[in-house]
Amino acid sequence: MNIDWTVTPASLWFLLGVLLIFSEFVFPGIIAIFFGAAAIVVAIILFLGFDLSFNVQILVFAALGAVLLLLTRNRLKAWFQGASSKGQHGVEVLPIGTQVVASEDFVDGGGLVHYSGARWNAESAEPVSAGQHVWITGRRGLVLQVSPRPPGQ
Repeated sequence: MNIDWTVTPASLWFLLGVLLIFSEFVFPGIIAIFFGAAAIVVAIILFLGFDLSFNVQILVFAALGAVLLLLTRNRLKAWFQGASSKGQHGVEVLPIGTQVVASEDFVDGGGLVHYSGARWNAESAEPVSAGQHVWITGRRGLVLQVSPRPPGQ
């Protein structure tokens, strides 16, 4: 069996697309994934035998990436980051009773929790262990107030 390891423009565009899509996991912002998809589309076009100059490939990549970004980013943003609502002055409203996970053991009533893909400072009047599920009971500035029991219990 003889494997042809020839590097083609289609394979380079495909590799670029895969790298851009995976970069979204490292640097989330829901932008690179659209340009990754655009690069993969350019790779498919070249694989199908269309003979495009390098300038046209760049133009198709940039235009398709921009169109995908502008038309679908806001629709998909909530799916990737989770839905949230904004209160007065654009401040995110964190729903009371939302379950979050403690990232570490709380020391002197304070620690970190994960909420909506981000780490938040949190405080609790009761002991909390790493990995324990807790519920948001309030917010003081950028610090979430949490409890090991759901609100109302």
